[in-house]
Amino acid sequence: MAIRSSSVSRQPKPFFLIFFIFLLLLPTQFLLAQNGEKDILQQSYTPPSRQGTILFYIQDLQKATGINVSYSSSFLHLNKKVQLSGTEHTTGAVLNAILQGTGIQAAALNGKIFLLRESSQVQYYTISGFVKEMNSNELIIGASVYDPVTRKGTETNAFGFYSLQVPDTCQGVVFSHISYKPLFQRLPPPDDGQLDIHLETRGMLQTVVVNGEKEDVNAQAGYINMPVGYVSNFPALLGEKDVLKSLQLYPGASSSLESSSNLLIRGGGADQNLYLLDGVPLYHTGHLFGLFSIFNGDAVKDVSLYKDAFPARYGGRLSSVVDIRTKDGNMKEWHGSTTVSPVSASILLEGPIVKNKSSVSLSVRRSLVDVLYGSTLLNDYGKYYLYDVNFKLNQIIDNKNRIYVSFYKGQDKMFIRSENPIIQLFDDYNFDWTNITAAVKWTRVINPKIFSNTTATYSRFYNLFTQNSVIPLSFYDSLFVRGKGISRIRDIALRNETEYAVNNNHHISFGGSYTYHNFAPTAYHNNISAGEAMQRKAPIYYMSEFSAYAEDELSLLNDRLIVRPGLHFGALAQQTSFYASAQPRIMVRWKLPRSQYIQASFSKMTQFVHQLTTPVINLPTDLWVPSTENIKPEHAFSYSLAYQRQWSNQWRFNVNLYYKQLKDIVTTNTVLNIFDNSDLWEKKVIAGNGYNYGSEVLVEKTQGKLTGIFSYTLSWAWRQFDKLNAGKMFPYKEDRRHNLSLALKYRFNEKWSLSTSWKYASGAPFTLPVQIFPDFDWGRNIKGYLDERYSPFSTYQVNYLPYIARLNNYRLHAVHHLDIGATLNLGAEKRFHHVISGGLYNIYNRSNPFIVSFDQFSYFDNSDVYPLQLYQYSLFRTLPYLSYTFKF
Repeated sequence: MAIRSSSVSRQPKPFFLIFFIFLLLLPTQFLLAQNGEKDILQQSYTPPSRQGTILFYIQDLQKATGINVSYSSSFLHLNKKVQLSGTEHTTGAVLNAILQGTGIQAAALNGKIFLLRESSQVQYYTISGFVKEMNSNELIIGASVYDPVTRKGTETNAFGFYSLQVPDTCQGVVFSHISYKPLFQRLPPPDDGQLDIHLETRGMLQTVVVNGEKEDVNAQAGYINMPVGYVSNFPALLGEKDVLKSLQLYPGASSSLESSSNLLIRGGGADQNLYLLDGVPLYHTGHLFGLFSIFNGDAVKDVSLYKDAFPARYGGRLSSVVDIRTKDGNMKEWHGSTTVSPVSASILLEGPIVKNKSSVSLSVRRSLVDVLYGSTLLNDYGKYYLYDVNFKLNQIIDNKNRIYVSFYKGQDKMFIRSENPIIQLFDDYNFDWTNITAAVKWTRVINPKIFSNTTATYSRFYNLFTQNSVIPLSFYDSLFVRGKGISRIRDIALRNETEYAVNNNHHISFGGSYTYHNFAPTAYHNNISAGEAMQRKAPIYYMSEFSAYAEDELSLLNDRLIVRPGLHFGALAQQTSFYASAQPRIMVRWKLPRSQYIQASFSKMTQFVHQLTTPVINLPTDLWVPSTENIKPEHAFSYSLAYQRQWSNQWRFNVNLYYKQLKDIVTTNTVLNIFDNSDLWEKKVIAGNGYNYGSEVLVEKTQGKLTGIFSYTLSWAWRQFDKLNAGKMFPYKEDRRHNLSLALKYRFNEKWSLSTSWKYASGAPFTLPVQIFPDFDWGRNIKGYLDERYSPFSTYQVNYLPYIARLNNYRLHAVHHLDIGATLNLGAEKRFHHVISGGLYNIYNRSNPFIVSFDQFSYFDNSDVYPLQLYQYSLFRTLPYLSYTFKF
C-alpha cells in the first residue's frame, strides 16, 4: 500500500538550537584539538643519530612513532644534511631542529603533522660551478645560465665559473651558448656539491661554427668579445689570420698604417692600449714591422676589447684594454693542428697529462720569409725571421682549486746590409727584439658565492740594435766602428681579483696588485778600432706601482636598470717622486622593450708609463719611459652614450657617441729613439692636452648562412702643446676622420664558404713645409732630418732647410682595399680535418700610401741632380694567398 508523502506530517528542525549548542561546545572542542596537537608534537622521540638528511629523520620519525608527516618536496630539499645537538627528545623538537632556517614550521592537525610555510616565504639557495665543453673539458667563457621561470640569470666569467641564486621551487636551469646546444639541467638538492656542466657543440650550419670553435661576437656598447674562431671568417693579408686585425672591423678601432695590426682606439695612440696575455701586460705587440701581431691564432682562445665603461679592475692605459686568453688544453684526448701560409708555419699540440685532471697546450710559430725568399729576394739586403712559443699547463687540484702556468716568448731578428761603393762604406745593421711573459695563476671557489683569482706574473721586453761599419782608409788599412743600443723593460707583479655574488641582483668585485718595474730606456755603446770605447748609460729606474679597486653591480627595477659604480686607485713610487690617482668609473644601462637599451658611462683612466714614438713603421725603436719627477702621469676623462637594439636573434644595431679629454700627454719636439746615444731624454719630452670625440655605428648579422658587419666611425683627434705649433691645436697623427668597414660571409654548405671585406680610412695627417731653402752649411736639412727619423742611414745629396707654418697641415691619400677569400673544409666531423683557404688582397690594385718621404736622385758622378720631391711609397698591391691547415 502506497503512502503518499503528503499524508506524512513533518516537524521543523530546530536549527537555531543546534547552532546554539555548537557555539557552547566550540571552546571545548578547540581545547581538545589543541591538546591533541600538543600531544603529537610533544610525543617522545629520540633520533638514532645526530647527523643525517632531512628525509632520514622524517622517515625514522614516522617509523618510530607511527605519525604521518605530510610535506611538499617542491620547497623542502630532503637530501639537505643537518646536525642535531643531541638534546632533542620529542617529535616537535626534532622537527624544529631539522627545519631551522628553512622558513618551514611543523603543525599538527587530525592526528597528522604537516610541514607548512607561508606562500610569501620563498627560500633561495646558490648553485655554482664550471661550464665546460663536452669534448675537451675546455672552460667556456660567457655561457648564459638562467632560471627559465624567473628569467634571472648570469654568465660564466673568464674562468668558466658561474654563481646563481634560484628559489627552492626551481626545477631546473638552462645553460646556453651560441656555439653549443642549450641544456636544461634539473637541479640536485642543495649542499650537494658544485654543479659542473658539459655542453655539446652545435652543428656547423646551425651557428656558423667550424669544428666547435665559437665564431659569434658579443658586441655591446664600448665592449667587444671575440673568440679566435671568428678570425677565420674574413680574408687576411697573405693568409695570416690576426685577432687584432679582426677587431679593426668594428667601429672605433682602426690601424696606423695599411694592413697593420697596430690598434688605434678612438683617436688614441698605440701606447694607450693595455694588452694583457693571460693577465700579463705587454709593451710591444708587432711582428714583421707590425704587419701582424704576436698573438698566435692557434694558441688564443678568447679576446675582449674595452673602449669605454671600463671595469674597475683595469687600469694603467688611457684608450682601451685588450684582454687575451689562451687555450687551457684538451683534458680528454690529444689533438693538434698545423698551418702553413706564405709568411709563416705553426703547429699546435694539446692533450691531457692525467685525463680529466691536468692538460697541456703548446703552440709554436715561425716565419718562412728567410726560408722561402732568403736565397733570392733577401740575399742582397739581409735576413729576417721571427718565432712565437706559447705554453700552458692546466692542473685541477680539486673541484674548488685550479692552477694555471703559462709562458710566452716571441722574438724578431732582422739583419740589413748596406753598401755604398762610391764612398767605400760598408754597414751591417742588426735588430733584435724579444717579448717574454710568464704567469702562475691560482683560482679558488671559496664558497658558492665567492670566486678568487690570484696571479703572479713576470714580463720582459728587450730591444737590441747593433751597427757594424767598415770604412777603408787605404788598400791595407780600414777603420772598424761598432755601435750597440739597448732598451729594456722588466716587470714582476702579484695580483688578486675576487668576485662576490651577493644575489642575482647584486655583484661585488674587488682586488689589488703590486708591480715592481725596472726601466732602462736607452743605452748606447760605441767602439772604434784603434781608439777608446765610448759608452753612455741612461739611468735605470726602479719603481713600485700599487693598485686597488672595488666595483658594485646592481640590477634594479626588475632588471630594467643596471648600475655599475666602481673605483680604481693607482699609485707609482720611486726614489724621487710619488704619484697617486683615484679613478672613478660608472656605467648606467636602461633596458627598453623589444631588446633595446640605452647606456651611459664615465671613466677616468691614468697612465704611469709613456711611449716616445717615431712616425714610421712599427719598428721597436720607440722608447718606453716611466713617469718621473719631471714627467707627470697621463690622464683621460671618457664619456659615452650608446643605444643598441637586437631583433630576430640575428640582427644587431648599435650607435655610440663619445668624448674624451686627455691631460698631461707627452710627445717630443725632436726625434728620440735608441739610436740617439743620449741619456738626456727627459729634456726632450713636452706635455700637453688632447681631445678625441666622435660617433660610431654598427649593423651586424650574427647568424644564418649569410653573416656580415657594417661599421662606420666619424671621429676627430686633436692635440695641443704649448711648445709646439705656436700653442695651437692641430690634428693628431692618428686622426682618421672617416673609417668604414664592410664584411660579408656566406656558407654554401658544411664544406664551402665565401667571404669578402672592404675597408676605407681617411688619410693620415702629415707635416709639409710651405717653402724650402738650400742649406749650404748643413746646419739642418730635410734629407738628414727625415733619415734620422726613418733609419740610421746617412745621405750626401744637396740639403734643404724647411719652413713649416703649422703641424699636420696636409693629409695623405685615403686608404682603401677590397679583399676576397674562400675556405674549403674537408672532414670536419672526422678525426683528420683539412682546411684550405685562398684569396686575393687588394683586388683592384689600389696604391695606398705607406710612408711619404722627400727624395732626391742623382747620377753616380753627381753631374746632374734632380730637384727635391715628395714621394709616396706603397707596400701592397694585389696579392694572392693560399694557406693550408691540418687538424687531428
